[in-house]
Parts: sequence; C-alpha cells; structure tokens
Amino acid sequence: MPISDTVGTYSGQTALGYAGMIAEAQMTKDVASKAVTTAVVPFGRAVGRDGTSPNTVKLGGTGFEGITVADKTRTDDQYAIGEMAGVLRKGTIWVVADGAVTTADTVTFTVATGVIGAKAVDAGVVTAIAGAKFETAGANGDLVRVYLP
Repeated sequence: MPISDTVGTYSGQTALGYAGMIAEAQMTKDVASKAVTTAVVPFGRAVGRDGTSPNTVKLGGTGFEGITVADKTRTDDQYAIGEMAGVLRKGTIWVVADGAVTTADTVTFTVATGVIGAKAVDAGVVTAIAGAKFETAGANGDLVRVYLP
C-alpha cells in the first residue's frame, strides 16, 4: 500500500536495486574515478580505456576497465562527456540484463553499448569479463547482480 504525506505519495516498498548501484557493503571493492570521453555513459554499463589520455574511459573503449557506478547527484542516470565517473573494478554491482542470464552463464558485454549479458563472445563486438559471475538470474531487462573479482 502506498504511503502518503503532505509532500506526496510513495511506494510502500523500496526498489531492490537500480542499474549501477553497488550491491553489497563489502570491504573488498575497487572503485576508480575516470573521466568520460566521446559519449555519455549510463550507470551500470561496462566501459573500456579511451587510450588517448590516462584515467579516461568510454563505451567502445579498449579492453574492460569496469562497470560505471550510479551517482544519484546526477539527474539523468548517466555520466556526461568530461565528467568523472565512478568505475567499479572489483566488487558486486547491479546491472540491467541484456537478454536472459543464469548464474552459470559467462558474463559478457557488448563493446559498443556497454550492456551486460550472456551473449556469445564475438571478437570486437561482444567480450567476456574474466572471472565475473552473475550472482542472480533474470530475464531480458531485469536487474541482476554481477560480481567482479
């Protein structure tokens, strides 16, 4: 049942998570600050190194640098060009599944968009994230937890 007060009406339950939300308050995690180049990057997307300047990332970059962490001080749920993005390199994070995933699947990302799923690896198009695991299963568009070792 929704809760109402003088300000508005709110859901009686909070969301389990959202794209880019760190999933656990574990002590072992690694978040780096990286400048976004060339295009906006939504929260919860895989990014690679820009390659032109140190400490820069982009969608479609070289290799796998990490997954962008949500920053709720931003209104559009994304990082703009030139902003410093939190990039999770080790830990557990919520992402939106690109296709159905199970806990036994290999975690992959589509290089051009950074979306994370369990697609077949295709050189330069879909890349596996070494050692990563889905901690929860879900259908296309569901929130799922991904562990980065």
